[in-house]
Amino acid sequence: MALLAFSVYFCISNDSFQYTIKILSEKSFPFELILLEGAPGMSYPQRTYISDTRNAAAGIGMYLLTGVNISDARTYFLSFYAPPSEGPTWLGWAYYPNDPEMEGPLLEPLDNPFYHDPEPIKSAQDVLVSIYHTHSAESYSGDGGADRSAGGENGDIVEIGQLLTEKLNQAGINTAHSEEVNDAVYIQAYNHSYLAAKKMLEKNPTTRLLIDLHRDGLPSQVGKDTAKINGQECARVMIVIGQKNQNWEKNDAIAREIIKIAEKKYPGLFFPKIRYASEARYNQYLTDGAILLEIGSQLNTLEEAQAAAGPIAEVLKEYLGK
Repeated sequence: MALLAFSVYFCISNDSFQYTIKILSEKSFPFELILLEGAPGMSYPQRTYISDTRNAAAGIGMYLLTGVNISDARTYFLSFYAPPSEGPTWLGWAYYPNDPEMEGPLLEPLDNPFYHDPEPIKSAQDVLVSIYHTHSAESYSGDGGADRSAGGENGDIVEIGQLLTEKLNQAGINTAHSEEVNDAVYIQAYNHSYLAAKKMLEKNPTTRLLIDLHRDGLPSQVGKDTAKINGQECARVMIVIGQKNQNWEKNDAIAREIIKIAEKKYPGLFFPKIRYASEARYNQYLTDGAILLEIGSQLNTLEEAQAAAGPIAEVLKEYLGK
């Protein structure tokens, strides 16, 4: 209870109280049950239910305050989370600066040969979008499955990447997709995906958008987000920008334009706020237009992620048409 109270206090002091209340009310958060623990006259089932509710509150409190997901042990040791100045951790976070998300050492300096504008488009066959997956084992567990595939195997996120590639190609946007497994050893994922992304750029130097496609990871107590698009429940999309490169503002401007188009075309599909990681790179120093997209979280279903692919493709087509 104290942890939840302190989390709410943190949100108030950082001008995020309105958004916090919105999140908790959307989840029908039972404040009265938390306060009733220990009240006389409660039956054993009632006491058990209240105890379970308090545990859920602790999970939400921990997440609001620190970004640590008590449902995912990896968040205990993969990074040190610090609440951002602009609000709670779901709006962004700062990673431990010496090793953001276990990205490992830079394999090339930030002024490597790929740090320039993409090459001019010379033919209709030139690739405009390249998609790869740093965490290729990520999956969707909203329908009861595992949230990650077995080590060394591709998960649902790669299927979504292939579907998005097909939708873009059908829309006339030539797109390349890498199904390379990059996280067989999780802490080496960014070292491997760096090489995969570099290989894609070498083969497709006209790439305008280099997309590292993920799904988010959330505490189960927070719940999933969906948007109804064309009558279907779609997983919502978040853009993540790593700021540890001298080109991040160009990537940020591109991300803002994509979100602006999405809000007009499919309101609610994209989260309006970009998530920033001040000490992370995410391979985004390789070229202009390098962004990280998260389609839903592990709490969504595969069907909800699939339903988002078509609308995302239409948004990206309109952006590239400009």
